[in-house]
Amino acid sequence: MKILLKIHLLLITLLMAGGNILAQEVNIDFKINGLENEAIIIAHHFGENTLVDDTLQLNIEGSATLKADTLFPQGLYLCIFPDRSYFEFIMPENQQFSIATDNGSNAQNYIKSMEIKGSAINKRFVEYQLFMIERNQESNNLRQALKNDPDNEKLKKQLKNLNKQVKSEWNSIQKSYPGSFLDKMLSALSEVDVPEAPKDKNGNTIDSLYQYNYYKNHFFDHIDFSDNQLLYSPIYHRKLKYFFERVVIRRPDSTIAAADRLLKKLEDKTEYFQYTLAFIFNKYAQTKYMGFDQVMVHLAENYYLNGKADWVSEEYVDKLRERVEKLKPNLIGNDAPKLDKAQSIEGYFYPLHEVEAKYTVIAFWEPSCGHCKKVIPKLHEEVYTEMQNLGVQVYSFYTQADKEEWSKFLEEKGLTDWINVWDPNNFTDFRNKYDVYSTPTLYLLDKEKNIIAKRVDVETIKSIISEKEK
Repeated sequence: MKILLKIHLLLITLLMAGGNILAQEVNIDFKINGLENEAIIIAHHFGENTLVDDTLQLNIEGSATLKADTLFPQGLYLCIFPDRSYFEFIMPENQQFSIATDNGSNAQNYIKSMEIKGSAINKRFVEYQLFMIERNQESNNLRQALKNDPDNEKLKKQLKNLNKQVKSEWNSIQKSYPGSFLDKMLSALSEVDVPEAPKDKNGNTIDSLYQYNYYKNHFFDHIDFSDNQLLYSPIYHRKLKYFFERVVIRRPDSTIAAADRLLKKLEDKTEYFQYTLAFIFNKYAQTKYMGFDQVMVHLAENYYLNGKADWVSEEYVDKLRERVEKLKPNLIGNDAPKLDKAQSIEGYFYPLHEVEAKYTVIAFWEPSCGHCKKVIPKLHEEVYTEMQNLGVQVYSFYTQADKEEWSKFLEEKGLTDWINVWDPNNFTDFRNKYDVYSTPTLYLLDKEKNIIAKRVDVETIKSIISEKEK
């Protein structure tokens, strides 16, 4: 097993917020047989990140002690070896215990030879890991056998019995160690128990989406948001990721509704609120899916720019406000910003909203852009020429101020028959209105000049128009 150590700077403030712990002594002894005079790294999970706490130099006997005057946040920690293999251990409330193991090639070997003293929860964690290693191997063997013999009832019964064993193990741990990290972890990993959909008197399902909505609305029921231990592990992060990638319908409005619902639930759970907001915002600020900048704008306006995210700096807020101002006018579904002062090559104004077409493609481009040299002629041939019978027009917008360069390119590529405009004096403020930070930038508008698609390629434009014309 390999691990990449990384620090997410945006979440450092959250770590600090979670570190308000009573001053107590930390004394954890490590002994790694076969790793004498080497250095090990002690780190902890924080969401998807791994943050280093200390580096310990093992002595000639392979021993070293992690010491601190203040308790570490409770959660899932790592002991990382020089080859970047590692084993995990729980940082409990009592942080005075010892871990001894043998150097090996992977975590499974470390766990099999591990001896814990002074920490019942870590001893139970080792037992649990060994139990799950065996059951996972059995499960994999049974599932492979079922692929070859899918109707084998004996194999199905064995797999079902295996699941019962795992559930029984979980119940035993949670009953014996309530409130522990293991208890919180196993609760979080538990599936939502979805009831049957209500039926009418004839036995017909009343609401076909009942079970989906129930599952979505109760997805986080097993997370104890009053306890921060799961933040110091990958578990909550993985549930968040799964929820927004696999459970929530992939539409901006659905995503916004799900985000608001979850964040409202966490308003008085500061650490979870901060982590969740940062996760959702970063996810949709970087998404490649068209239209999801609407999610980013919504979160910015309703959380970051109105003071709810009071942990971020004023400089960050100012930059975010500037970014939102550029994105908001050109969100999908909006009326396209006006370009009334755009000029034709002959020198007269040709406003965008005077273009009469069922579909209008706005293409911001420049001849010196290598990608534009390929995309703009392709747009002319495959959209303007081939789809004119569908009511398509192209509003070709030259973004620079060299008329000779522009005119020469139009003549050479045979692009003089569609609408060509430019704005050498920047009367239109097109770069800000349409967020043109690179070229080519293509928009697709409907008959009323509402934005259908933005920052798309020629193939996507063709596909959208063809789909709408079916």
